[in-house]
Amino acid sequence: MAINYQYANLLSAGSFGLNVLSPDDIEMIHLTTLDVLWNIGLKVMSPNARVIFGDSGCAVDETNEIVKIPPHLVEDAIQSTPATYRAHAINPENDYVAGGKKTGFVNFGESAQLIDPVTRKLRDATKKDVDDTIRFIDTLENIVGWERPLTALDVDEDMASIYNTYSFFKHSSKHGFLGIYSVEHFKAAVKMGAVVAGGEDKLSQAPLFTGSADPVSPLVLTEEATDVLIESCKFGAPIKINGLGLCGATTCVNLESTLVTHNAEVLGSITLGQLVRKGAPMVYGSSTSIMDLRTTLASMGAPEMAMLSAAVAKLAQFYKIPSWVGGG
Repeated sequence: MAINYQYANLLSAGSFGLNVLSPDDIEMIHLTTLDVLWNIGLKVMSPNARVIFGDSGCAVDETNEIVKIPPHLVEDAIQSTPATYRAHAINPENDYVAGGKKTGFVNFGESAQLIDPVTRKLRDATKKDVDDTIRFIDTLENIVGWERPLTALDVDEDMASIYNTYSFFKHSSKHGFLGIYSVEHFKAAVKMGAVVAGGEDKLSQAPLFTGSADPVSPLVLTEEATDVLIESCKFGAPIKINGLGLCGATTCVNLESTLVTHNAEVLGSITLGQLVRKGAPMVYGSSTSIMDLRTTLASMGAPEMAMLSAAVAKLAQFYKIPSWVGGG
């Protein structure tokens, strides 16, 4: 009897990469990361997260908000994080299965300005621009999902991510990588997604979006991002841990040392997610780059970013966790 195995986007399952780290390099980064997490720890600004860590056997300093995570908890979290997950799309034909050496592409975000396609002049982004970019990205066959490329400046700043989420559900047929910055915004995204999915129970079983929880280098988990992580894992929505260290600024100028800081932030966050819900789908993310010495901002097109992104992807493969990395 013939069995037909269906696998989302099978024809685009190719991969490419750079072997920027040897097996010995990876092992050293991993062991050093475990040492950092236990002997230095993370500053965890969320009281909810500190309770979860403390109840699971971590050393918690409430006065300084420092959490030290024993190696066995980190190793357990790595093992319990799924090696793959299905990024469910609004149109099931656009589902994407992340993990392994399969490579998919999404757009980058999130800009407050754009070059007007008609006048070719720089201007602030609007709600209409958000709508237009979602419809445009939806037509691109090689883009597996939508990540908010713009933030509209003609709405209240606190409502921009809400509008992005609303526009995504209205105009996209793909999976959404949403920038969700508070628990209230996460709950709003769930309510909107439930309307599209046919109920919160169906959305929980087949989440139409992946959220993001961004650590702050060096070694800080902010309250709002961490609480979003907790809520996402409780609900069952995938969450991307997207570190953004800057070599020579918020991390060491040495690339290998920056990787240790980045790895500690991501693995610490993944450990928290697995303590909340073992088996919760999580993504090892990165936008780590170097500091532009002229502007003191992140240099997103620097060669060092490409090197760091390739190294992060290699680490994620070592841990068997799906990865998402930024590119210039």
